[in-house]
Amino acid sequence: MNLDFVMWVLAWLLMIGIISLLVIVHECGHFLVARFFGFQTPVFGIGLPVGPHIVVGHGWGTQFRIHYALLGGYVAIPELGDESQVDAEAYGVPLKPFKKFPIWQRALVAFAGVGFNILFAYLIMFMMLMIQGEPTYQTFTPGTIDSNPIAKNAGVKANDVIVSINDEKVNDSNDVVSILGKHKSEPVTLHLLRADKPIDITLTPNESGKVGMMLDVKPLGFKQIEKSPPEIAVMAGDRLGKLTGGMLQALGMMGQGMYNWATHIGQPAAKKAENSVGPENMHGILAVMKLGADIAKEQDWNQLFVFTILISMDLAIVNLVPWPALDGGHLAFMFIELVRGKPMGERAQGEIFRWGLLSLLLLMVVIMVNDVSALVTGKLDYKAKAKQAAQEKAKEEAKGKTPTGDETKAPEGAAVPSDETKAPAEGSAVPSEETKAPVAVPAGETKDPANATDASENTDKTSTDAPKGAK
Repeated sequence: MNLDFVMWVLAWLLMIGIISLLVIVHECGHFLVARFFGFQTPVFGIGLPVGPHIVVGHGWGTQFRIHYALLGGYVAIPELGDESQVDAEAYGVPLKPFKKFPIWQRALVAFAGVGFNILFAYLIMFMMLMIQGEPTYQTFTPGTIDSNPIAKNAGVKANDVIVSINDEKVNDSNDVVSILGKHKSEPVTLHLLRADKPIDITLTPNESGKVGMMLDVKPLGFKQIEKSPPEIAVMAGDRLGKLTGGMLQALGMMGQGMYNWATHIGQPAAKKAENSVGPENMHGILAVMKLGADIAKEQDWNQLFVFTILISMDLAIVNLVPWPALDGGHLAFMFIELVRGKPMGERAQGEIFRWGLLSLLLLMVVIMVNDVSALVTGKLDYKAKAKQAAQEKAKEEAKGKTPTGDETKAPEGAAVPSDETKAPAEGSAVPSEETKAPVAVPAGETKDPANATDASENTDKTSTDAPKGAK
């Protein structure tokens, strides 16, 4: 049997396992907090609550099920006042008389799934820092850019290793972009290694802080963090906060792109706004699994752990959206109840949940069609697309054309792609509690951080002349 095929199958199975684990963690949050306050939990199910299922056990007044449609999970909590049916026949298990719980307890139960996903992501980050330490990299330049010849004219050559700039040590490509950005139109000294021999080159970045130098990083390994566990715990929280901030920024850009698309419907393609995100750009669970499987195939366990953290945080963020059938929808209804002093009418609430659920199912269909189409046509094979872009650039150079580089500016504070930031920047949503459909995320044509347009041979190159932010 072909070894590549075996690795492909194992990588996909691993991603299914990771996503299933995150769904279980989410649902365990709801289940455990509900049980703590005394809520009834007649059913704990893995998968969409439709079609046939297998009963795997009973305990704590709960029937545990596995549905054939493994695309989510749910915990039936009728006393939460959610969209679940409240008759015993709907669950197949006996129910006790319902109790009325205060809003704060119901809110904690609704938020618990999100809280557990955040806690799980934090624990992974903390264990990564405690056990393997920090990744170390060697930053080098694969070459210079003719359209901005500052580095080339100063004597920078391909494969020069960047040790430090002025007196600031360089750990990765982000440091280079950051340091040069602080010295716009000011002379700086690059401390390099060329063939393992030190060399210093002085140059002056332009008014944008760029010098026309492509960047790449080579992983060297990991180094232990010489700090106490409490200090590492704080560091883990800071790292997780930065990752989450980048995801929120990407979601904001996605929202802007959807607005741009909606406000230009019916207009010719030439007049459509840049960075618009239409229905054809929406992707979900299959796209996430494809990206994760590609990482798993490379056996890059550090990136796979980071990818898992991103998915867990993405699941938490998406579930807080105030949409019916999502955790945020429950919290929104509770907020309305708190303001009004009484809950919304059962009929009105039921209609809102019904239409909210139908809209999510419709979105799931659109996303699934897009995912399958993208998988079949190879749109999600970002490395192949990056290689194709590099070949096209090489052909242009062979014809005597000068590459202009990517003029798209990275959002301020966004990470420049490197081997440390390969995780999918768009933050694809994962289904969870009570038929959580994968919320749409834009894929675009070349949104993978590895696809730097200034790269000629390596798919993970970035450029100080036109850095692309990892969204």
